[in-house]
Amino acid sequence: MIECTALEIPAEVCRVDRTEPLLLKLGRKRIRNTFATIASIVVVLGAVLVPGSTQAGASSPADQGVTPTTIRIGVSVINFTALQAVGVNLNYGNYQDAVKALTANMNAHGGVDGRKVVPYFVLANPAVASSTTSSCSELTEDDKVFIVLFPVYPDCYQQTHDTPVIGGVLPGPLPASVAADFSLAPPDAAYDPVQLAAFDKQGAFKRKKVGIYYAADDVSEAKVVQSVLKKLHVDVVLSAENSVPATDTVAVDQDAQTIALRFKDAGVDEVVAVGGTGVAWPRGLLDNQSSYKPPWVATNATALTSYVASANGKNPYLENVMTSTPAPPANQAWMDPAVQKCAAIVRRAYPSDPIAGPAASTSSTETYAAVLAACQDLAIFAKIADTAGKNLTVASFTKAGESLRNVTFPGAGGPVSFGPDQPYAIGKANILVYDSRSGTLVPVGG
Repeated sequence: MIECTALEIPAEVCRVDRTEPLLLKLGRKRIRNTFATIASIVVVLGAVLVPGSTQAGASSPADQGVTPTTIRIGVSVINFTALQAVGVNLNYGNYQDAVKALTANMNAHGGVDGRKVVPYFVLANPAVASSTTSSCSELTEDDKVFIVLFPVYPDCYQQTHDTPVIGGVLPGPLPASVAADFSLAPPDAAYDPVQLAAFDKQGAFKRKKVGIYYAADDVSEAKVVQSVLKKLHVDVVLSAENSVPATDTVAVDQDAQTIALRFKDAGVDEVVAVGGTGVAWPRGLLDNQSSYKPPWVATNATALTSYVASANGKNPYLENVMTSTPAPPANQAWMDPAVQKCAAIVRRAYPSDPIAGPAASTSSTETYAAVLAACQDLAIFAKIADTAGKNLTVASFTKAGESLRNVTFPGAGGPVSFGPDQPYAIGKANILVYDSRSGTLVPVGG
């Protein structure tokens, strides 16, 4: 059993049994699309999600679901009602209504390259392994969809059924030959060079002696960070690993203080906290009432955001932190005219559905999330499928998606590009700093 405080998991979730390795993975999940997309659900549900299953080989036709006049798409929706039975009470909006309204509007304006988009829905309970497997089989084998939007465990679709997905929440390590998972969420190895260059341009490393702080789970990312900083000609004087298991928060904090003293003695005046150590660093300094308070950057905005919320403005060691996301903060993404147009379409079709923006939301009630996720992922699907043209197959869809350069999607904060064997978007880094007045992370200059 793992301590909830190690990953800032809400107390109501902590009452549920869970396995340590999965929780650690989920607790450090980086939100790549926005703070409000379906990926944010992962952090909240981390304690109850169970691993999906992957089988070798594809059991469904690769190019099913496409006719001269229609394209079948699958939509995997988290069953929030079922999760109430295990103490998780969330309202992230109505995904079915959002997708129905937006596809209906899309079809009323010609569909995708002349084909109507036909959505099929399944409710999946991520706390029950059989539910994730059966929902995957239902969409691919019974409904014979061509593609699936935002499944929690995309590996079943990609590998077992050779079905592309968009916005998979928990992508696992899969062979390169499986169907693509197109996402606005680049992996750490791809995003770290972008954000570190942005920090450097912001002056974070100018005339600084840098120390890299990482945990055992972050070794591979720490190597990427070290390599990037070397290319940026940043003076890295010391790298230190906190090897204490993340479950032992007291020992983690003690080790953080030991590393802080080593950094201080080495003259480190800028710290790079890699991955989950974006939580351990400020918490450790606070618990030890450290006199060492250098400016620092956190490579994992999700871990840091979770801790900032739990600290509630009571950790002074947050006052000199900088982090970034590959997409703008929720408020900014929500106010994108394209997203507001989507919201207006959904409100018009389903006036009784509550849809409140980020400013009027809480961590457990984010009714705008469904609209934002549907708006973004349907836009990605439509753009790729339209680029693929009339001969729409898994192969042509994948090739078309990877060919996209400098494309703007709703709420993405600017142009993004995919690339060969790169079904994830790379755009700019949106830098955030801590605002002591609000006790939150805010955009630079915001």
